[in-house]
Amino acid sequence: MLIRVYGDPKPQGSKNASVRNGRVYLYEASKALPEWRETCVMAFRAAALHSDKKQFLGPVSVTMTFFMKQAKSNKREYPNMAPDLDKLCRSVGDSLEISGLLSNDAQIVVLLAYKKFAETPEDSGVEVEISSL
Repeated sequence: MLIRVYGDPKPQGSKNASVRNGRVYLYEASKALPEWRETCVMAFRAAALHSDKKQFLGPVSVTMTFFMKQAKSNKREYPNMAPDLDKLCRSVGDSLEISGLLSNDAQIVVLLAYKKFAETPEDSGVEVEISSL
């Protein structure tokens, strides 16, 4: 199953802590993560509706290709700057679980991930290919 999600990919994983009333509270550092996650979840659910595969059972292979926006002044060939690729994968993996395509993101036993520059800002997002093993 091949799914394309458009938007500005956001990482998951960095947490900040605050202390209130003697208790420590952890929260996601990225304020934009919930919007990106919801965009992914909706795209994954829509793909499942239009496919004969509603949920993957057992081990899966996942390929994620992230298309990052680039500044006009950019001279780099590769997007070798923040956000970290592993944290981008974490946000998409959790979205696969929330959407119901995977019962648990621990089903992912093969993961290939790429970060590329998008041709245009409108092309930013992620392409996810999932297959059963």
